[in-house]
Amino acid sequence: MDSLSSTSLFGWLRFKHLVLLTTLDQSRNMHAAARAMHLSQPAASKMLRDLEAYFGVALFERLPRAMQPTELGEQVIRHAWRLLNDADRLVSDINDLREGGYGKLLIGAIAAAAPEILPAAIARLKRQRPRLSVSLQELTSDRLLVELEYKRLDLVIGRLTHVSQHNQFDFEPLRDEPLRVVVRRGHPLAAGDGMPDLATLSRWPWILHPMTSPMRGVFEAALAAQGVASPDDVVETTSIQATLQLLLNSDMLAVLPWSVLRRPLESGQYVLLERVIGKPLDYYGIITRRDEPQSTAARALIEHLRELARQAPGDEIA
Repeated sequence: MDSLSSTSLFGWLRFKHLVLLTTLDQSRNMHAAARAMHLSQPAASKMLRDLEAYFGVALFERLPRAMQPTELGEQVIRHAWRLLNDADRLVSDINDLREGGYGKLLIGAIAAAAPEILPAAIARLKRQRPRLSVSLQELTSDRLLVELEYKRLDLVIGRLTHVSQHNQFDFEPLRDEPLRVVVRRGHPLAAGDGMPDLATLSRWPWILHPMTSPMRGVFEAALAAQGVASPDDVVETTSIQATLQLLLNSDMLAVLPWSVLRRPLESGQYVLLERVIGKPLDYYGIITRRDEPQSTAARALIEHLRELARQAPGDEIA
């Protein structure tokens, strides 16, 4: 097969091909994909065969009850998502500008950045650009990086979750985060003398982030270092508000970053136990797609984040 070129590819590829790939990626079923695209199944099947003939390889494995992307198919689908999201963003930005707006900024952030530094940076940006539309999505780093890769976000305030990701993203550190154990005021552990060891603490019910999150990784590593099994009684959530409410209404324990806990502790409803779990979380920071220019709004937000991060931890952020 002759080598492909971007010129020949974009001369042949059509928008409907991209839609078929992403729709099949979601449904894993040709009949469902054809129905979603308002096509007959034979027409959709022919489109896929044409794509596979062009690339010279199978993009999906035909299984009895599903269609599974091949290894190369996963790469093609990944780029199809990026191209479609780029097109959606172009239309959105043009409509926004035609209606008198000043663009849109899509931000993803982990919980540690959301309580203080990021809202303060957004407030500063909005004072400069009051008509800028800002969207903020709060998730764990692993999920945010998928959104960033597929161009559903402009930048992420979070952590890289795999050593290889430095090839894909640029990372600029902002702050590290000590993890603390928190309970409700009046919890039996808060009233006792001394601090139980990790083996005793692990027998209590816990509220924790999912296993894929860096915060959970630090917690599990601390247990493993002392030969302690993971807790059996666990609620997994990334929601800070749900965590705080569960703490108030139970004898559960949670492990959270200090930046998240500072303001809730001021209410007097929560108590920190005298234990720091594991090493501090690695620095969270600004993550952007490598070798891709940032919009003026994104660059302005990054400058505000840098300035706020330079403040001492005890300084007032405004």
